[in-house]
Amino acid sequence: MSLELYLGFIAATLILCVMPGPVVTYLVACGIRQGPRAAMAGLAGTTSALLIHMVLVLAGLAPLLAALGPWAEALKLIGAAYLVWLGLQAFRAPYEDPHLPEHAKGHASAGALYRRGFLISVTNPKSLAFYAAFFPQFVDPAAPAGPQLLLLAVTFVTVGTLSDGAFGLAAGKLAPYLKGEHAQMLRNKITGTVLVAAGIGLALSRR
Repeated sequence: MSLELYLGFIAATLILCVMPGPVVTYLVACGIRQGPRAAMAGLAGTTSALLIHMVLVLAGLAPLLAALGPWAEALKLIGAAYLVWLGLQAFRAPYEDPHLPEHAKGHASAGALYRRGFLISVTNPKSLAFYAAFFPQFVDPAAPAGPQLLLLAVTFVTVGTLSDGAFGLAAGKLAPYLKGEHAQMLRNKITGTVLVAAGIGLALSRR
């Protein structure tokens, strides 16, 4: 493809990535609650799910999954319910003494953060249908489609990971300033409210 077409894809991808969604919301919540490392653990999970989506799109399975109808909707609702559950858990979290060791604070492990991020991202079949419709707009019909789609997929994962990671790290930088009891309880309520709102928004979104 031409350089102009490729740069147009990068610009469009970046615009899409900076629009807040369930993934960004989750990573911001991880960063605020547990710091930059937690956000990076969650990012590893969401990126793993994105890689699976890219493989499915390249394999031509997106139209099949998009045609699942009610089952695809059910999968989306599972992801939305999980976001709401995480939000309620954060909203009701008790005060944590910042002087306690990490293992005594009730923080989620890196593995748990990874699994949560993966589940939130992979249970959004709407993404597959979108990718299948979005990518072909930037494929030059005069050249073989396979290598172009592979380049677009790699680029999308790279831009998405960097953008989502930036949100998570930025939120993580706020964590040290939210250690007092009042600030921490406010942090928990903000985190919980944002996650619940994201889950409700995902559930109400059109396929």
